[in-house]
Amino acid sequence: MKWLLIALIALIVSVSVALKALPDPGYVLLGYGNYSVESSLLVFAVVLLLAYIGVRLLVRVWRVPAQLDNWAQRRRDRRLQRWYDDATRALAEGRPERAERRLARLVRTPEAPLQAYLAAAQAASQRGDDRRRDRYLQLAIQRQPRSEAGILLQQAELQLAAAQSDQAQTTLARVQKLLPQNARLLRLQMQLYLQQRDWHSLRELLPDLRRSRVIDQTAWHKLAVQVYREEVMALSSAADLEGLSAGWKRLPAPIQTDQGLLAVYIEQMTRLGAHEQAGKLLRQQLKRVWDQRLVYLFGEVQETDPAAQQTQAENWLQTHPEDPVLLLSLGKLSLRNQLWGKARNYLEESVRRQPLAESYQVLAGLLEQLDEPDAAAECYRKGLALSHPADADVQTPAIGRDPDGAIAQPELLSRSA
Repeated sequence: MKWLLIALIALIVSVSVALKALPDPGYVLLGYGNYSVESSLLVFAVVLLLAYIGVRLLVRVWRVPAQLDNWAQRRRDRRLQRWYDDATRALAEGRPERAERRLARLVRTPEAPLQAYLAAAQAASQRGDDRRRDRYLQLAIQRQPRSEAGILLQQAELQLAAAQSDQAQTTLARVQKLLPQNARLLRLQMQLYLQQRDWHSLRELLPDLRRSRVIDQTAWHKLAVQVYREEVMALSSAADLEGLSAGWKRLPAPIQTDQGLLAVYIEQMTRLGAHEQAGKLLRQQLKRVWDQRLVYLFGEVQETDPAAQQTQAENWLQTHPEDPVLLLSLGKLSLRNQLWGKARNYLEESVRRQPLAESYQVLAGLLEQLDEPDAAAECYRKGLALSHPADADVQTPAIGRDPDGAIAQPELLSRSA
């Protein structure tokens, strides 16, 4: 339709020009040396037009090979893109075998992009074929040596996903020489040390993680607490109170204010027999911030003057009369002071406020001493039910112990897998 319109316009223009030129066609005279050519203006114009058309045709013919090459290249590119799209879709659908077959054909071509090698390595990794995974990545480095650091980072990530921490450590050491202080490198190092439970290396990495902002402030604080918690646990395992206190003083001030980590530190102090120091520190902290973990530990501390300890807890009860953990601690202190009536009242009020397995167990022991076996058996039953929440209708207790014997901490203190 376009060319038909152009031809129609050209016909109209040529007819108009011919009609205009018939009364006076004019002439053109060209001379060079002894030669001259004379023609009408209309004929000269037609000759020029035909010459222009001829030149354009010659140019078109000259460009045909290049245009054929471009067409063939575009066709190859479309075919390779279809292979890559099909492989990407297969990976997303959880079909790594199909994805790797498509990508294996793609990486054999010289036009294969870097993403094809990385995707092929990912597909091989999902299939559990580490040899083929590493071969694809090695081919990528050979084809694009300037991208070696990025390829090695991808390799380390896949190795960590396969729990190959030793291999990942070697790979990240190579990246360290190429891209020191790279954000992705720092993140992978963090994952590696968590996987290896290498708390010393992770502690040395904390300043870099904070400066580079690889993780936000909240996540960094959670990680720091976890690292220092492990350090406190390691210090206490040596049964060295001086070493534990010195290690605690070396911790950064913001970390020392974390209530969860402080609870771990105080519990380790009591385990090493420093009950007086632990009690003093608990009084100081609870005066600043009320925390149930610390209140629970106050009931575990065995100071030389248990009467003064109970008096302090009863003073706190005036401002926290409904705290079930404080009532539990008061029950334990009353037992230590042989105040059986007070102990029973505190423990019964504690389980009324919030049923805790330990509260029922302590109360059951007291009832046995008071020669009330039926009531004691009932408390044991309720405490046992709370210890197995799948068999109970009541919520599990908020205060407990982790597998290492430490006070149960919030999620930020949970050990990484």
